[in-house]
Amino acid sequence: MSPFCMDVNPTRLGDFSRLRPEARLAAWLALGLAVLVVLDQQHYWSTREDFSFGYLVPVFVVYVLHDRWPLLKAILLGDIAPAPAVDENPRAGALNFFAGLAVAGSLLLFLFGGFLRAVTGPDTDSASAIALGFSGFVLAMGFLVSRTDAQDHAVSLSKRGRVVALLVFPALAWMVSAPMLLVFETRVKPVLLEWVVRIVSGLFDLLGFAVTREGSVLVLPHGQVGVADACSGIRSLTACLFAGSFLSAIFLDRFWKKIALLGLSAVLAFGMNIVRSLFLTGWAYAHNAEAIDADFWGNPEYLTQKDTVGHPMMDAANHLLTTKNPHFHFITVHDFAGYLVLGLTLAGLLLLLPVLNYQIKLLYDEVPPETDRPPGG
Repeated sequence: MSPFCMDVNPTRLGDFSRLRPEARLAAWLALGLAVLVVLDQQHYWSTREDFSFGYLVPVFVVYVLHDRWPLLKAILLGDIAPAPAVDENPRAGALNFFAGLAVAGSLLLFLFGGFLRAVTGPDTDSASAIALGFSGFVLAMGFLVSRTDAQDHAVSLSKRGRVVALLVFPALAWMVSAPMLLVFETRVKPVLLEWVVRIVSGLFDLLGFAVTREGSVLVLPHGQVGVADACSGIRSLTACLFAGSFLSAIFLDRFWKKIALLGLSAVLAFGMNIVRSLFLTGWAYAHNAEAIDADFWGNPEYLTQKDTVGHPMMDAANHLLTTKNPHFHFITVHDFAGYLVLGLTLAGLLLLLPVLNYQIKLLYDEVPPETDRPPGG
């Protein structure tokens, strides 16, 4: 099936109705839980810029399930099953027991997260519990409902593991778009920020530019540039990990390739963020520190309101009053660099796909089929 073609075939609905009742019930229950996950995480997608990519998660999950349905159907309906198995694998009983415990525990965790959400409102702990509970439920239930196919044939453990593998992205994608990563962000962000400041200041010093580092502030000849938390690259790192997980789920067929692409996604996101920081620092060095918050022609996005004698005007809370600059053009240098680097990072991930999928063919690999050999050959 082409990854760029999604045909809506009525027979797919018919195939779904042929599933065992417990499989259909698990699918409907997972769908209901997924709706609740979306309703919970939508708050963060709309209020936090670094989680705005979350709106793509439901679309990508539906696409992956649509793309993998023929493989799931072949196992769950028994379309590729050989003769009915007489004896079930002796390890299956223990694995089924632990999978049942995982289903029960995941549902309890999901309900606990929902209770926290209802009591405290949107919260990191509740969102993490809901996302983890949903992920555990989908994977464990996928293993359980694939014990037998629609023809009452016992399914081998290898095929049941294949079902779980096919459900990994639809189950775990919500963990990337959930604020549960904020738990790791508090630890990772300071480290990334330190690396960015150190590398940028070191390179400018190596090239002979007068740049002095004072903590997370770079002192330039024409002002100071503070390396904010957003400059740590945590936003692009999160988005690229999600993009890498989706691309690996669709285009890569080996587990090691998927892990490699995720690792390269993190490395590429960090490297391109260094490029972005170097560009912005160079722009501020060539112009002034305020130039990165203006457009490419130096027009600031907002102007300070002044009274008749030229003094800045303030509100009751002693904040400066500003107004939109009519000469500002579309986007600031800072934001333009961020979007450009993110686009280049995603393009880099796409270029890595044919590299990871490249197969080296040796001469002795091309053996003619048996039927094409001459008699006596």
